[in-house]
Amino acid sequence: MAPVPDDDAATAPVGATGLPRARAGSVGSVPPSAAVVRWLGVGVTLVAAVALLLAATWGYAALLGVTLVLALLVAWGWPPVAESRTPDATSVVLALSAVAIVLSALREDLEWLAAGVAFGILLSFCSQLIRPPQREGLVLTLLASFGGLVVIASGTSAVVAASSSTGAAVAAIGGAGVAAALVADLVAGVVARSVHDERAAGGVLAAVALVAAVAGAVLVGTRFDEVGVGAAALVGAVAGLVSWALRRVLVLQPAMSTLRGQVGASVASVLVVGAVLHTAATLLS
Repeated sequence: MAPVPDDDAATAPVGATGLPRARAGSVGSVPPSAAVVRWLGVGVTLVAAVALLLAATWGYAALLGVTLVLALLVAWGWPPVAESRTPDATSVVLALSAVAIVLSALREDLEWLAAGVAFGILLSFCSQLIRPPQREGLVLTLLASFGGLVVIASGTSAVVAASSSTGAAVAAIGGAGVAAALVADLVAGVVARSVHDERAAGGVLAAVALVAAVAGAVLVGTRFDEVGVGAAALVGAVAGLVSWALRRVLVLQPAMSTLRGQVGASVASVLVVGAVLHTAATLLS
């Protein structure tokens, strides 16, 4: 009997999502600029950013509620993206931590935020104690948990900032900047085909994200007296670029081919700008 050829997919290393990781050669053959964020990811990011924008104008309770929902979505979708070896257990840890972290904003300050994050860190370590003694991928799994905690805490800081009228305006403007920066994701395929130099293509996409984010932020900023045009442009530029950059960094992760991974990365790219918005609101108050 003739020997059976080796199955490349079977011998390729398997990621946390259960999907074979691409071999080094195949990864190198797909430039980052050619890996376009899928339509689902664009849609989820748009919905999350618009929800943040509207909630900021509706009041503190609405923003708190929307942030909690987004944080729970991150808890569900983030672990596979970060290649946790125990994604379901990590999701449980992040979900419990998300409730503690986001609800710490009920005080309308950051006093209990650190305690919520510390609670999440303790849960992350304790969840590893029930694993078999080998605990393969322990460090990577813990880093996946910690990364999710950072994203959730960042989003919560924007809620606290919105306790003032200036902070609410900044949160709305930031949401507009994040939503507008999606233009760069939409044209990524066109840029990849037109600009063959990888660094140049990345620069073009960054410029598109920047211009679109500034335009969207300034447009929404005209509805608020608390924030000037220049400040709105700066907030939108930073928020939009940070959000877009996170999506571009994660776009080649194996889990981005799954629904769970796309939702996690997309919502994370919205919540991660919370620290930027909190800083801007503090400086403008």
